[in-house]
Amino acid sequence: KTEKRHFNPKVQKHYLEISMQEDAMTLNEVVVKGLSPAEKVQRLAYNVSLLETSKLKNTTFDLANAIDKISGVKIRQNGGVGSEANVSLNGFSGRHVKIFIDGVPMDGMSSAFGLNNIPAGLAKRIEVYKGVVPIELGGDALGGAINIVTDDTRRTRVNASYSFGSFNTHKTNAYAEWTSKKGFYISLNAYQNYSDNDYKVNIDHYTKFGEKGNTVVYEDIEVRRFHARYHNEAAILKIGLVDKPYADRLLFGFTGGYEYKQTQNASNMNWVYGARYTTANTLMPQLTYEKKFKVLQGLHIGLNGNYNFGKSYAADTASCNYNWLGEKSNPKSAPGELSYTKYRYRDNNGAANFRIALFPSEGHSVSLSSTFTSFSRSGKDETLTKAEYEHPQTSMKAVTGLSYKYDHKGIWNSSAFVKNYINHLEAYLDPEGGSNYQDFRNTKAHWGGGLASTYFWGQHTQLRLSYEYALRLPTSRELFGTGDDIERGNSSLKPESSNNINFSVTASPLDIAQHKLTVDAAFQYREIKDYIRRTTNSDNGRATSKNDGGVRNLGGDFGIRYTFKDLFFIGGNFSYIDMRSMTKYVAGTQRISRNYKERIPAIPYMYGNGEAGFTLHNLFIKGSILNIHYMMSYIHSFSYEWNTYNNSDLIVPTQFSHDIFINYNFGKRQEFTVAAECTNLTDARLYDNFKMQKPKRAFAIKLGYNFSK
Repeated sequence: KTEKRHFNPKVQKHYLEISMQEDAMTLNEVVVKGLSPAEKVQRLAYNVSLLETSKLKNTTFDLANAIDKISGVKIRQNGGVGSEANVSLNGFSGRHVKIFIDGVPMDGMSSAFGLNNIPAGLAKRIEVYKGVVPIELGGDALGGAINIVTDDTRRTRVNASYSFGSFNTHKTNAYAEWTSKKGFYISLNAYQNYSDNDYKVNIDHYTKFGEKGNTVVYEDIEVRRFHARYHNEAAILKIGLVDKPYADRLLFGFTGGYEYKQTQNASNMNWVYGARYTTANTLMPQLTYEKKFKVLQGLHIGLNGNYNFGKSYAADTASCNYNWLGEKSNPKSAPGELSYTKYRYRDNNGAANFRIALFPSEGHSVSLSSTFTSFSRSGKDETLTKAEYEHPQTSMKAVTGLSYKYDHKGIWNSSAFVKNYINHLEAYLDPEGGSNYQDFRNTKAHWGGGLASTYFWGQHTQLRLSYEYALRLPTSRELFGTGDDIERGNSSLKPESSNNINFSVTASPLDIAQHKLTVDAAFQYREIKDYIRRTTNSDNGRATSKNDGGVRNLGGDFGIRYTFKDLFFIGGNFSYIDMRSMTKYVAGTQRISRNYKERIPAIPYMYGNGEAGFTLHNLFIKGSILNIHYMMSYIHSFSYEWNTYNNSDLIVPTQFSHDIFINYNFGKRQEFTVAAECTNLTDARLYDNFKMQKPKRAFAIKLGYNFSK
């Protein structure tokens, strides 16, 4: 420092001038990196796979299409737009796998809000838990769970898109949300799906109607579906407050929707219809509350709930039958293609989930979660003279879990938990399984529990090991069937129980600035008692569920993925499941069952996916982005009935499908999107688990707009 002093005798003022000399220092670069919500999930002790949906938002994908690409998962749809989506996860399928949206069970939502109807863009990421499920997802999942996590980022945004595709398919989605500076929040998500679903299918026989009677013509021909039109419209409104001292999120919501669905065939393609249809509407209020309190190391509280007041209608009033050629038979003496029906009913579903987590000290946490679901069906069939519909059809389930977790310096963490299951049933049945039907009530409680542990070996390898004694209570659909009589209920079903052991490894042998290689492998062993299996009746095409005794499940899946910057990626996964009946004797006898140690039918046991894609920047327009994405799916042949003995009619053949997606984003912020896609590029024959044929080659284009700030 240097100083200069000045004195002016006239004004008697003194000045002190100080000049500073620069002494510059250069600090090394400091990078502060926290874990994202997705990374926190991946560090859990449970065998979990994640899918970020950002690359799928510009496609016409629904959530079912997106989930189908995850390692160990297969979505088996029995048709086109609006068809039922059946999840297969490591050998378990259908109701063995529970679906959640932000931790709330989807059991209470109508089919208008199924995985096959909700746009993939609704989700920020998809979490798939294979085997043991954390208590925060408080359902009674036996084979695993899928949690769809929506984007709760605080921002103002508007998204809109429209797509048109083969089979006269139209899909529209509009989403808008706004958060004020004072914390007022409002959002609206509206979407619609429409399709004629008139794609061609292959049949090997059909009924020929004649004046003197009907004959069966055995001929392998291609026909067009003529009674499969589907459309649904839905809107989800949320309004409330965020970032307040008393609530991080306090939202009141309302979900409304309508669905119309023509029924082309029963649960298999041997039974074809030309006039049956169903409708359903959804009227569902919702409540969401979340708050993180600064108590000890933290206290987190969450509450979600909804209740569906919707109505449904099933109609079967045709006075003739139809064949696959669309021809009508002569008028029948009694109306109805399957059973004469004019059934108006309410499937009232409720779901509520309460979660609380306390972090008393560093590395320790205690969690309590309770999930309650209810179902009741009431209705009237105008064709019935008896009061059959007045019998009770009610079920209530409560699953409560308590867990303790210890995390040792981020290197190792373990959780131990216990679960209580309470099931209440009111139905019209014979408790002994006979024909002495009566109004029956029963409440039972069950206990389960387990533990899960994970260890981080170095910086790039994670090991997971978990065990659980789990139960799954029958669903309302398994107990009471569907209102359209395509699937009949079985109120005598027993809960399933299972001992589950899971082991998995995730490694990143290559993880540098521009290159990343990730490898994961998982193995599972399960012993299931009173396994519930869905079957179809060859005499009328109806489906039902029944307990199938003991089952052993042994299998694993493997995945690998390589990425180069944000320019290129390639990856794939493969799964093998050995799921067999271990019921040695026919019930009530000492005779060895023909199904003993046979594969469980109607479940794919070997399948895989492959994908690749690349991104080009500044093509044609500065700031633009071009994405090209290719996907391949493989499913090995399997049987959908017991003891086929090389009967090709009961075999679902090996399937390969190829899809390609191209989207171009441009504008100052890439807010405009033009996308094109081709699914089932090679026009292959694709089937569901019961050999229901799915659409062949299809094309679609999509236009979108996205604004965010």
